[in-house]
Amino acid sequence: MMTLAPSLKLLKINYYIWVMNMEVYLDSHDLWQVIVKENVLKKKDQLTLLTTFSAIHEEIMMCVMQRRR
Repeated sequence: MMTLAPSLKLLKINYYIWVMNMEVYLDSHDLWQVIVKENVLKKKDQLTLLTTFSAIHEEIMMCVMQRRR
């Protein structure tokens, strides 16, 4: 059974550790292929996006959302 939220949240000071953690987490849930390949199912794409967003601290997520506008 998959847990949607990785245990480590991205902060301003832990980027490299977070990247390694996310790669292992996504790979263990067969979602890393969304990051490295182009042809994936939309469901997996959305699940990967949800998982990644849930691993970003709220403060940083606000910055991400402001840039998307």
